[in-house]
Amino acid sequence: MIEETDISKEGLLTAYKNIVMERLFDKKMLNASRQGFLPFYIPLMGHEAIHIGLGMAIRDEDFFYPYYRDFGVLLQMGIPIDTILSQVFATATDNEIGRDMPDHFSLKKYNIGAVITPVAGHLTSATGIAYAKKYRKQNGSVITTFGDGATSTPDFHVAMNFAGVYNLPMVFFVENNQFAISVPTYPTKDKAFSNTYEETRGAIYKKADAYGFSGIRIDGTNFIEVYRATRKALESAENQPILIEAMSYRMGPHSTADDPNKYRTTTVIEGGDKDPLVVSQKLLKDMKILTDKDISSINDEMEETTSQLIDKYEKAPKPDKSTMMGNLYEEEPWYISEERSDIQ
Repeated sequence: MIEETDISKEGLLTAYKNIVMERLFDKKMLNASRQGFLPFYIPLMGHEAIHIGLGMAIRDEDFFYPYYRDFGVLLQMGIPIDTILSQVFATATDNEIGRDMPDHFSLKKYNIGAVITPVAGHLTSATGIAYAKKYRKQNGSVITTFGDGATSTPDFHVAMNFAGVYNLPMVFFVENNQFAISVPTYPTKDKAFSNTYEETRGAIYKKADAYGFSGIRIDGTNFIEVYRATRKALESAENQPILIEAMSYRMGPHSTADDPNKYRTTTVIEGGDKDPLVVSQKLLKDMKILTDKDISSINDEMEETTSQLIDKYEKAPKPDKSTMMGNLYEEEPWYISEERSDIQ
């Protein structure tokens, strides 16, 4: 069965371990937020297969412009765990000096653009990077991710139009978890979630037609399908942009500032047949790569690893107060120097 993919057995097992790791990190970081170690947190449950598939597909020559729910992509891309968790917990080793919200990465060194909080605010920036790549005749494509709610913003349409007119090397990737904060994208009278994909109102991927390029819809619970579709899109995008709509389901709240129980009935549950973790287990068991014993062993291994790391970064020192006035001006004015001396 393994011949059916272009991924090695080791690569598939690594991907599965990262799916498990992301799930465990998500739970522990949500708890850390409730305990006061994080001021704010954006849950990831339901997106794991999308993230790991994307991380597998992105090549060294590509540029990734994420949104605020893409923790697992960085994990699979091999970004050092210290770089990831020091940003989430705003520690002294954070390259952003603790100045942004958790999961708001900015990693130019790894060809990763800065996460922007306003919905779809980063899409026009991503098209700018793609325009620069084309102008400079550089290899690779730009891939940018966003939620279904972003497709109703002016920024989305401006970015799509610009990419279409200038034929930019871009992959627009919609992580359609079917809830734009508190607004469902499917028609329902009681706000209960039933037929996951069949009842989705409209088809976001078809919006690409208006801008002169193609769109596709994929299963966002299947990391192998996400990998294959995304890798193919990144290769073809050098000739024409493409829009990918990956169907998933947000099992948790939009953020820790949100109570989903007020606007929906959750019928896609952890451990159910649409849970990306369960789907991944079935895929690899059918391919004779994973057994129930392996699943238990990997879970124990990842539980220990993630627990130790979360404990480490909860206790890690924060940036020194002297950094408050740093990186503000190329030539520091007198009043900043004066304020600096006041906080020493």
